Amino acid sequence: MYRKLSIAAALFCTQSFATYAASDIAEGTLLYQQFRCGECHGADAKKPFGKYNAILAGMNPDDIYMKTKRFVESRSHEQVLQGCGEPPSHVQIKKISDYLATLPK
Repeated sequence: MYRKLSIAAALFCTQSFATYAASDIAEGTLLYQQFRCGECHGADAKKPFGKYNAILAGMNPDDIYMKTKRFVESRSHEQVLQGCGEPPSHVQIKKISDYLATLPK
């Protein structure tokens, strides 16, 4: 009895996590467009414009998150971020990072 209940709970949690992750990826896609990230990194995140912009597709999401978070918080590149409007929040950066990690390199 307990084993069946444990298996059912595990399957439910796995399915809920997968749905949540998929919705975060979809939201990350929209946020990438909303914050106009593609203007510097390319619409597909593979063709950056300028020699200082990184290819983001397929990168480790934690690396993208940490670098972007530091970039936004340092305010050292405010002129670059002006085209984005309001900078993304930490939650939005995480969703964008998770989306970019799903893209093929």
